[in-house]
Amino acid sequence: MKIFKFFLDLIAPKKCYSCNKEWHFICEKCFKLEYDFEEICYVCKWKSKKFEIHEPCKKDIYYDKVIILKHYRSNLISKLIKDAKFYNKKEILEEVSYFLYDKFLLNEKIIKLEDYIIISTPSHFLRGLKRWYNTSDLLCREFSKISTINYKNNVLFKIKNTKQQSKMTRKNRLINLQNSFKINKKYIDIIKDKNAIIIDDVISTWTTLNELSNILKQNWVKKIIGLIIASD
Repeated sequence: MKIFKFFLDLIAPKKCYSCNKEWHFICEKCFKLEYDFEEICYVCKWKSKKFEIHEPCKKDIYYDKVIILKHYRSNLISKLIKDAKFYNKKEILEEVSYFLYDKFLLNEKIIKLEDYIIISTPSHFLRGLKRWYNTSDLLCREFSKISTINYKNNVLFKIKNTKQQSKMTRKNRLINLQNSFKINKKYIDIIKDKNAIIIDDVISTWTTLNELSNILKQNWVKKIIGLIIASD
Protein backbone atom coordinates (compact mmCIF):
# COMPACT_ATOMS: atom_id res chain seq x y z
CA MET A 1 0.00 0.00 0.00
CA LYS A 2 2.79 2.45 0.89
CA ILE A 3 4.62 1.62 -2.36
CA PHE A 4 1.42 2.23 -4.34
CA LYS A 5 0.93 5.60 -2.61
CA PHE A 6 4.57 6.50 -3.31
CA PHE A 7 4.22 5.88 -7.06
CA LEU A 8 0.84 7.61 -7.12
CA ASP A 9 2.45 10.70 -5.56
CA LEU A 10 5.17 10.60 -8.21
CA ILE A 11 2.64 10.45 -11.04
CA ALA A 12 0.13 12.90 -9.57
CA PRO A 13 1.62 14.57 -6.48
CA LYS A 14 -0.63 16.07 -3.87
CA LYS A 15 -0.72 19.85 -3.80
CA CYS A 16 -1.41 22.19 -0.93
CA TYR A 17 -4.94 23.57 -1.21
CA SER A 18 -3.61 27.03 -0.41
CA CYS A 19 -0.15 27.55 -1.97
CA ASN A 20 -0.01 24.60 -4.46
CA LYS A 21 3.23 23.33 -2.96
CA GLU A 22 3.61 19.63 -3.79
CA TRP A 23 3.51 16.56 -1.49
CA HIS A 24 0.83 17.77 0.94
CA PHE A 25 -2.87 18.61 0.76
CA ILE A 26 -2.17 21.26 3.39
CA CYS A 27 1.38 22.35 4.18
CA GLU A 28 2.39 23.32 7.68
CA LYS A 29 2.99 26.96 6.77
CA CYS A 30 -0.46 27.45 5.23
CA PHE A 31 -2.21 25.59 8.03
CA LYS A 32 -0.59 27.83 10.63
CA LEU A 33 -1.76 30.92 8.75
CA GLU A 34 -5.37 29.95 9.45
CA TYR A 35 -6.69 31.50 12.68
CA ASP A 36 -6.52 29.21 15.69
CA PHE A 37 -9.73 28.58 17.58
CA GLU A 38 -9.87 30.63 20.76
CA GLU A 39 -9.42 28.89 24.10
CA ILE A 40 -12.99 28.77 25.36
CA CYS A 41 -15.31 26.76 27.57
CA TYR A 42 -17.44 24.83 25.05
CA VAL A 43 -20.61 25.35 27.08
CA CYS A 44 -20.87 29.10 27.68
CA LYS A 45 -18.36 29.95 24.88
CA TRP A 46 -16.42 32.37 27.13
CA LYS A 47 -12.65 32.32 27.45
CA SER A 48 -11.14 29.48 29.43
CA LYS A 49 -7.51 28.46 29.84
CA LYS A 50 -6.62 25.35 27.84
CA PHE A 51 -10.27 24.85 26.81
CA GLU A 52 -11.35 23.67 30.28
CA ILE A 53 -15.07 23.69 31.10
CA HIS A 54 -15.83 26.31 33.78
CA GLU A 55 -16.95 24.86 37.10
CA PRO A 56 -20.32 26.73 37.04
CA CYS A 57 -20.96 25.30 33.54
CA LYS A 58 -20.60 21.65 34.56
CA LYS A 59 -24.24 21.04 35.52
CA ASP A 60 -25.42 18.14 33.30
CA ILE A 61 -22.14 18.34 31.34
CA TYR A 62 -20.00 15.22 31.32
CA TYR A 63 -16.98 16.17 29.20
CA ASP A 64 -14.11 18.14 30.75
CA LYS A 65 -12.66 20.10 27.83
CA VAL A 66 -13.03 20.46 24.07
CA ILE A 67 -9.79 21.30 22.26
CA ILE A 68 -10.45 22.78 18.81
CA LEU A 69 -7.88 23.48 16.10
CA LYS A 70 -9.44 25.91 13.63
CA HIS A 71 -12.61 27.72 12.54
CA TYR A 72 -14.92 25.82 10.22
CA ARG A 73 -16.02 29.12 8.63
CA SER A 74 -12.59 29.27 6.97
CA ASN A 75 -13.08 28.29 3.32
CA LEU A 76 -9.80 26.35 3.34
CA ILE A 77 -10.57 24.37 6.49
CA SER A 78 -14.15 23.56 5.47
CA LYS A 79 -13.00 22.38 2.01
CA LEU A 80 -10.33 20.14 3.52
CA ILE A 81 -12.86 18.52 5.84
CA LYS A 82 -15.55 18.10 3.16
CA ASP A 83 -13.08 16.55 0.71
CA ALA A 84 -11.78 14.17 3.37
CA LYS A 85 -15.29 13.25 4.43
CA PHE A 86 -17.19 13.03 1.17
CA TYR A 87 -14.63 12.71 -1.65
CA ASN A 88 -12.38 9.95 -0.34
CA LYS A 89 -9.31 12.15 0.27
CA LYS A 90 -8.52 10.30 3.47
CA GLU A 91 -4.86 11.38 3.45
CA ILE A 92 -6.04 14.83 4.49
CA LEU A 93 -7.00 13.30 7.83
CA GLU A 94 -3.54 11.76 8.18
CA GLU A 95 -1.90 15.15 7.65
CA VAL A 96 -4.23 17.03 10.00
CA SER A 97 -3.66 14.43 12.73
CA TYR A 98 -0.15 15.83 13.25
CA PHE A 99 -1.62 19.28 13.88
CA LEU A 100 -4.15 17.76 16.27
CA TYR A 101 -1.36 16.11 18.21
CA ASP A 102 0.57 19.39 18.56
CA LYS A 103 -2.59 21.14 19.77
CA PHE A 104 -3.27 18.35 22.23
CA LEU A 105 0.22 18.59 23.73
CA LEU A 106 -0.16 22.36 24.15
CA ASN A 107 -3.42 22.01 26.04
CA GLU A 108 -3.11 18.83 28.06
CA LYS A 109 -0.48 18.07 30.68
CA ILE A 110 0.36 14.42 30.13
CA ILE A 111 2.02 12.59 33.00
CA LYS A 112 1.66 9.02 31.74
CA LEU A 113 0.46 7.95 28.28
CA GLU A 114 -1.00 4.81 29.84
CA ASP A 115 -3.56 7.01 31.62
CA TYR A 116 -5.18 7.87 28.27
CA ILE A 117 -7.29 6.01 25.76
CA ILE A 118 -8.52 7.18 22.34
CA ILE A 119 -12.18 6.64 21.47
CA SER A 120 -13.91 7.45 18.17
CA THR A 121 -17.37 8.89 17.63
CA PRO A 122 -19.39 5.92 16.35
CA SER A 123 -21.55 6.07 13.25
CA HIS A 124 -24.50 3.83 12.40
CA PHE A 125 -23.61 0.92 10.10
CA LEU A 126 -26.06 2.17 7.43
CA ARG A 127 -24.13 5.43 7.20
CA GLY A 128 -20.94 3.38 7.02
CA LEU A 129 -22.32 1.49 4.00
CA LYS A 130 -22.99 4.79 2.26
CA ARG A 131 -19.59 6.40 2.98
CA TRP A 132 -17.40 3.28 3.48
CA TYR A 133 -15.38 4.88 6.27
CA ASN A 134 -15.78 6.83 9.48
CA THR A 135 -13.69 10.04 9.58
CA SER A 136 -13.50 9.90 13.38
CA ASP A 137 -12.11 6.36 13.22
CA LEU A 138 -9.45 7.36 10.67
CA LEU A 139 -8.41 10.38 12.75
CA CYS A 140 -8.17 8.20 15.85
CA ARG A 141 -6.01 5.60 14.08
CA GLU A 142 -3.56 8.24 12.84
CA PHE A 143 -3.49 10.05 16.17
CA SER A 144 -2.76 6.76 17.92
CA LYS A 145 0.19 6.07 15.59
CA ILE A 146 1.67 9.51 16.24
CA SER A 147 1.06 9.65 19.98
CA THR A 148 1.37 5.90 20.80
CA ILE A 149 -1.78 6.28 22.93
CA ASN A 150 -3.97 3.18 22.87
CA TYR A 151 -7.00 3.31 20.56
CA LYS A 152 -10.07 1.08 20.76
CA ASN A 153 -12.41 1.58 17.80
CA ASN A 154 -15.52 -0.15 19.13
CA VAL A 155 -15.82 0.96 22.75
CA LEU A 156 -19.00 2.79 21.80
CA PHE A 157 -21.42 1.87 19.05
CA LYS A 158 -24.49 3.53 17.57
CA ILE A 159 -27.69 1.51 17.54
CA LYS A 160 -30.05 4.14 16.08
CA ASN A 161 -29.67 5.82 12.70
CA THR A 162 -30.46 9.37 13.84
CA LYS A 163 -31.29 12.44 11.75
CA GLN A 164 -28.67 15.14 11.14
CA GLN A 165 -28.18 17.07 14.39
CA SER A 166 -27.04 20.45 13.02
CA LYS A 167 -30.48 21.33 11.62
CA MET A 168 -32.40 20.71 14.86
CA THR A 169 -33.22 22.73 17.96
CA ARG A 170 -31.38 21.78 21.14
CA LYS A 171 -34.51 20.12 22.55
CA ASN A 172 -34.98 18.02 19.41
CA ARG A 173 -31.28 17.11 19.33
CA LEU A 174 -31.56 15.62 22.80
CA ILE A 175 -34.66 13.64 21.82
CA ASN A 176 -32.96 12.53 18.59
CA LEU A 177 -29.98 11.13 20.50
CA GLN A 178 -31.87 9.37 23.27
CA ASN A 179 -30.86 5.70 23.49
CA SER A 180 -28.73 6.06 20.34
CA PHE A 181 -25.43 4.80 21.78
CA LYS A 182 -24.32 1.84 23.82
CA ILE A 183 -21.05 0.75 25.35
CA ASN A 184 -19.27 -2.46 24.47
CA LYS A 185 -19.19 -4.19 27.83
CA LYS A 186 -16.02 -6.14 27.09
CA TYR A 187 -14.06 -2.85 27.25
CA ILE A 188 -15.39 -1.60 30.59
CA ASP A 189 -12.33 -2.79 32.54
CA ILE A 190 -9.98 -1.29 29.93
CA ILE A 191 -11.52 2.21 30.06
CA LYS A 192 -11.99 2.33 33.83
CA ASP A 193 -10.10 5.26 35.43
CA LYS A 194 -8.73 6.37 32.05
CA ASN A 195 -8.70 9.80 30.44
CA ALA A 196 -10.67 9.38 27.20
CA ILE A 197 -9.82 11.41 24.09
CA ILE A 198 -12.78 11.55 21.70
CA ILE A 199 -11.52 12.70 18.29
CA ASP A 200 -13.69 14.02 15.45
CA ASP A 201 -13.58 16.37 12.47
CA VAL A 202 -16.31 18.92 13.30
CA ILE A 203 -18.36 19.93 16.31
CA SER A 204 -21.29 22.30 15.90
CA THR A 205 -23.22 21.44 19.07
CA TRP A 206 -22.10 19.62 22.17
CA THR A 207 -25.06 17.25 22.43
CA THR A 208 -23.44 14.21 20.78
CA LEU A 209 -20.18 14.63 22.68
CA ASN A 210 -22.10 15.04 25.93
CA GLU A 211 -24.19 11.94 25.30
CA LEU A 212 -21.07 9.86 24.65
CA SER A 213 -19.34 11.39 27.67
CA ASN A 214 -22.30 10.57 29.90
CA ILE A 215 -22.11 6.90 28.93
CA LEU A 216 -18.34 6.83 29.49
CA LYS A 217 -18.59 8.55 32.88
CA GLN A 218 -21.24 6.04 33.94
CA ASN A 219 -18.61 3.39 33.23
CA TRP A 220 -15.91 4.99 35.39
CA VAL A 221 -13.93 6.95 32.81
CA LYS A 222 -12.12 9.61 34.82
CA LYS A 223 -11.77 12.51 32.37
CA ILE A 224 -13.08 13.20 28.87
CA ILE A 225 -11.39 15.43 26.28
CA GLY A 226 -12.95 16.28 22.94
CA LEU A 227 -10.27 16.83 20.27
CA ILE A 228 -11.74 18.42 17.16
CA ILE A 229 -10.40 19.78 13.86
CA ALA A 230 -12.92 22.63 13.52
CA SER A 231 -16.00 24.33 14.89
CA ASP A 232 -18.15 27.36 14.01
